[in-house]
Amino acid sequence: MKRILLVCFLFLLLHPVCGFAAETWAVYWYLCGSDLETRNGAASADLKELLKARLPDNVTAVIQTGGSKKWHHKGISAKHIGRYVFHNGELKQAEKLPQASMGDAETLASFLAFCKENYPADHQVFVFWDHGGGSIGGVCNDENYDNDALSLKEIRQAFESNYTPSQEKPPFEIIGFDSCLMATLDTASTLNGLARYMAASQEVEPGNGWEYTAWTEALGAKPTMSGAELGKIICDTYMEGCQKEGTEGNATLSLVDLEKIPFLNRVYNALGLEAVCKAIDSTSFYAVYGRQAKASENYINSKSEGFSNMADMGSLVSNLKEELPEFSDVLLETLGETVVYKVSGPYRSPSGLSCYYPYDGKKKSFRAMMDTGNVTSFLVLNGMQFGFLDADSAMSYLKRISDDIDAAVAKEGDGSADAGTETEDAHKPEHHGFFGQGGSHSGTSVHGTGSFGSSGSQAIPGLAAIMGHGSDALQAAVAPLKEFDISSLEDFEVTITDDGKAQLDLGPERVHFLDEVCFYLAYYSIEDDIILLLGKDADMESDWEKGVFQDNFRGVWGALDGHLVYLEITSRNERYAHYTVPIKLNGTLCSLLVVYDIEKESYRILGARRVLHDNITDKDLIKLKPGDKVTTILKAMSISGDDDDFIDVEVDEFTLGENTVFADEEMGDGTFMFMFEMTDVQNDSATSQAVTFEVKDGEYVISKTD
Repeated sequence: MKRILLVCFLFLLLHPVCGFAAETWAVYWYLCGSDLETRNGAASADLKELLKARLPDNVTAVIQTGGSKKWHHKGISAKHIGRYVFHNGELKQAEKLPQASMGDAETLASFLAFCKENYPADHQVFVFWDHGGGSIGGVCNDENYDNDALSLKEIRQAFESNYTPSQEKPPFEIIGFDSCLMATLDTASTLNGLARYMAASQEVEPGNGWEYTAWTEALGAKPTMSGAELGKIICDTYMEGCQKEGTEGNATLSLVDLEKIPFLNRVYNALGLEAVCKAIDSTSFYAVYGRQAKASENYINSKSEGFSNMADMGSLVSNLKEELPEFSDVLLETLGETVVYKVSGPYRSPSGLSCYYPYDGKKKSFRAMMDTGNVTSFLVLNGMQFGFLDADSAMSYLKRISDDIDAAVAKEGDGSADAGTETEDAHKPEHHGFFGQGGSHSGTSVHGTGSFGSSGSQAIPGLAAIMGHGSDALQAAVAPLKEFDISSLEDFEVTITDDGKAQLDLGPERVHFLDEVCFYLAYYSIEDDIILLLGKDADMESDWEKGVFQDNFRGVWGALDGHLVYLEITSRNERYAHYTVPIKLNGTLCSLLVVYDIEKESYRILGARRVLHDNITDKDLIKLKPGDKVTTILKAMSISGDDDDFIDVEVDEFTLGENTVFADEEMGDGTFMFMFEMTDVQNDSATSQAVTFEVKDGEYVISKTD
């Protein structure tokens, strides 16, 4: 017997492949260069990273290039679509195709078909590379075709034309986005059934992006790893790369379990129905909802940088817990289970997935969200809030959502599998604690409203009525919010308190439809016939219950190396306030990103981003360095002129030294104007009366203007 065992051992040692062939991996890389490649070769730099990786025979990378007017990598032409294979340490061209838009579904579908036919593998990873614009903006902007981008609907269409979605055995281990803003609930819903995991960033990714040498070599060293292991490595190496480049400040990347997305969508819909009921009972809910959305961590939502309309889901729901107690906790619990891993820099605290809020108040953005295919009850609520949906449409969507919930409850009640679509199966991930009971829940349609599977759905006050067929009275109850006439608050009186504070006393009734109060500060000179607007901030005392707001003027303002700048607040929480500062950096118009640490009372410069057009956010985070030429830009208006619009004016030009400092500086002697800005839940605004601060020798006197 010992002799037989020894012979068997020697045979297996000499013939290891017999019955034990290594599992294969393929990375399909959709490399849309766009202006990122044309301008500074960012796509070529990442391709070079990949080519440094030492990969075994069972790991292959297939790359499609396009979308750029110029390629910096030798052998890649901008005149056509190129397909390349990196295998056994060599990059070989596999196909050359006529020019086509990388932002078109057919181009993506063609690449998927090519990979499936010629380079299938046991485990597949798909990576989108380029600009990203969140749920609304999509991904991969082809600069040869007027920045045409892939929408979420087009992505789903392209994948479904080649693969059959499956919850039990999705065709891809990971679908990832080396691009900005794509870690959204809607993106994840789009990919449900197509991959086990999604890797994406909620924030703008810095230009260094993913570390292709590191994560592909890790895969090559251990091809037996799971998709979850690989996803964590992608996240960790990305953050290590950001730390090495000094771009980690706002960086985020998360790994999402796509199998759990349908259930997360249901809970989100249930929470949204709770919000609808709250809005029906009290129209003041819209203002509370808006305030909490603007107080939540959110990504690229300002007039200076444009609007992604994406908020961190965990932050928003945490802020709404008091108003929406029934489903907030279970949503946060489910979100925590769905996001299996995440990394972030010191100035972000993301939950891992973003959701939509109409920060820009634009109907076009709302319609783009409707077109994603993930029509949620919160989206319907937003349509009602802004008057983008009529009563019949709102009621129809809400009924569909609640019918899906009801159907899921019934299926779970009789023990049947939840088969909301043909792509789903009987496998149900465990979930405990919903309404205090154990149970299992699974997905339903990813392209529809989603649904909710649990008994107890009637626990929300008013939900039974919303889930009904709807009477005329109910339809009237869900009527869209009428437009609020905020013009009545224009030039609202500002008083001076006994302790020398500028006070806006609106009272509790007038803040009924307001979701934000900020202030503007400007330099005012009759002698020079000019008003110089210094910016917008929210550093003031606010009492929303009483509707009373007071200034926190200290005679200081943000300055770069002692030069006052235009400072615009983009988001604020208990720890940090984020600002954008318009400047010219070496002659190029940029937004300087600055974070204020409230506890430490100090600023940090994160870097500068070029200002792009077409609502595209630049990935390249430029670090300031000694010798850089900076021009500050303020907004100016003539006092005596007829034009009421501010225009950008270049003020100070200087060269950065060895130690660049951003800090609050004394504004110097002069007259400064202060006025409050009030914004309603439909994103319309009004400004109060102005007051003046006369500053001399560091002391100031406040007075009302004529």
